[in-house]
Amino acid sequence: MKLYRFEHGPIQILAVPVLNDNFDYLICRAGKALLVDASEAAPVRRALEENGLELEQILLTHEHYDHIGGLSELALLCSGGATGVVGQVREIPTPGHTIDDTAYYFPEAAAVFTGDCLINGACGRLLGGTAEELYDSLQRIKVLPDETRVFGGHDYLEDNLRFGLSVEPDNAQIKARLELYRTDPAAAIFSTLGEEKQSNVFLRAKTAGEFAALRSAKDRF
Repeated sequence: MKLYRFEHGPIQILAVPVLNDNFDYLICRAGKALLVDASEAAPVRRALEENGLELEQILLTHEHYDHIGGLSELALLCSGGATGVVGQVREIPTPGHTIDDTAYYFPEAAAVFTGDCLINGACGRLLGGTAEELYDSLQRIKVLPDETRVFGGHDYLEDNLRFGLSVEPDNAQIKARLELYRTDPAAAIFSTLGEEKQSNVFLRAKTAGEFAALRSAKDRF
């Protein structure tokens, strides 16, 4: 199993591929780990064992089964400790994909975990919330520092970027990110928010109406 690893000072983030195209995330420091989403137990258990990690907490972005399918098994491993893998965790309400989505921003790790609200290169479908809600949710994420790395719930990047090019065919950042995906998928998938603003047409929408039209077009793409 290939894990994608990102280091920020003493904190390491492990992106764990699960199911067909999902990611669960382990945020680690000093042998302790916090898990964001629990899609599938076996790959997460293996990542914990191979890296000598003790699972302390589990956070969920939303309650679709492909994000919580491994929760009951993984909860049995959770110590419930509060030693603080990371200092501060800011919960950002992000309704739209569903009515009760939550993103998690970790300033010390310079990382935001967005589930299916902001899926790298695009955004999630409307499966319970409204376009206006999802547009507002993305605005809350957009104000985070540009150096914040974005960890979304899936790898839909190639399809997302191809849609982006259908909207902005001359966008050099989208073209460059698509080319990078072919040679270094992790670097392309897990971009910074600053890079995301340049290559994600949903973040570039200036009004809720423009955003709603993009979301409708993506549904038919």
